Amino acid sequence: MSDLTAMKDRVLARIQEKDLIDLSRELIRRPSVTGQEKEVSDYIVSVMNGIGLDARGVEGQPGRPNAVGTLRGVGGGLNTMLSGHLDTVPIGDPKKWITDPYGGEVIGGKIYGRGSMDSKGGGIASSVIALKAIMDEGIRLKGDVHIVGTVDEEVLGPAGAKFLAKSRVIDPDICLYCVHSDMEVKAYFKGIFWARLVSKGQTAHGSMPQMGVNAITRAARFLVDLEKSGLPYKKHPVLGDMTISYGWIHAGPERKYNVVADHCEMGIDIRTLPGQSTEGVLQELRRVADRIMADDPQANLTLDRFDGDEAFEMVNDNPTLDIIKRVAAEVMGAEPRVGGTIAAGDLGPWFALGKKGVGFGPGDLERGNAHKENEFLEIDQLVAASRIYAAFILETAGVAE
Repeated sequence: MSDLTAMKDRVLARIQEKDLIDLSRELIRRPSVTGQEKEVSDYIVSVMNGIGLDARGVEGQPGRPNAVGTLRGVGGGLNTMLSGHLDTVPIGDPKKWITDPYGGEVIGGKIYGRGSMDSKGGGIASSVIALKAIMDEGIRLKGDVHIVGTVDEEVLGPAGAKFLAKSRVIDPDICLYCVHSDMEVKAYFKGIFWARLVSKGQTAHGSMPQMGVNAITRAARFLVDLEKSGLPYKKHPVLGDMTISYGWIHAGPERKYNVVADHCEMGIDIRTLPGQSTEGVLQELRRVADRIMADDPQANLTLDRFDGDEAFEMVNDNPTLDIIKRVAAEVMGAEPRVGGTIAAGDLGPWFALGKKGVGFGPGDLERGNAHKENEFLEIDQLVAASRIYAAFILETAGVAE
């Protein structure tokens, strides 16, 4: 047995179920719907400072601190970031929960509560406990290690990972996004493109529609034409098809039945594939609108980018992928699958800077009721993920002599 293997074994043995459950519970018990993350961020910063990290809150917007904890290395290793997010979606209907949604109760090998899987337990608690085990063993690392809990992830907002990457508060060489992947390595990422369609018309009395220009019917024609013609793309062998969906629509004076609508807006969600660009997709959408306006001079359609991230493949020249596969196999006894996911999430801003990374973590979106009542995280996966994260840190940051 090599010295590194023996060291890993000692570190992994320090990672215990009770510690992970206790920290996960404390995080779950601090509600943090997007925009209200300060309490939980302040708490995890205090926890990280308490175990010996240099931790602080970094605000991308006033009152919304990202939690950043750093263990400085002695030099010579890769600077490594493990990232999860602190914000959550609302709890939904509290009557549909079988537990207190902010209770962190354990039932049948699962910890329940909003954020348990997405991503306070699997993303934050697991990575903090992993690094604590290394520190408790007295191990010095070569590279810096950053544990990050972001805000604004659920809405692709500017105050979280986008701010941290843009401001270079930290500068990791490789990034592990501790995300609910059901212990599958996510190395293929669809892009997200959110566009807003605006249709302008002319009001008139509802009994005389010919005297106005109905913005709703022109927007509806855009939707029908887009559904009919689609957008050009090549199906991806892992990610499959590009998708288009429509998330919201607002039109006309509120609840006025007898007025021709002079305004209509629609939100469009497009999941792009590697090889496509969000700018290229926007131009294709505008071409659909241009064809309609050429055919109907009264149509007035504009399309703008609201937000988005590009699609990425992270399978070539990516040490994060190679290392996570190897250490996960050591802990789980079998090499994990490599697959794709619907978005890069908090990895997107780092990928845009040329950083390397993958997503990996406990919990499954569908099985674990993500964004639904009765969200939960399986405790056996929580423990395994934390041990994998610890082994990953030892490999990437490197152990100093």
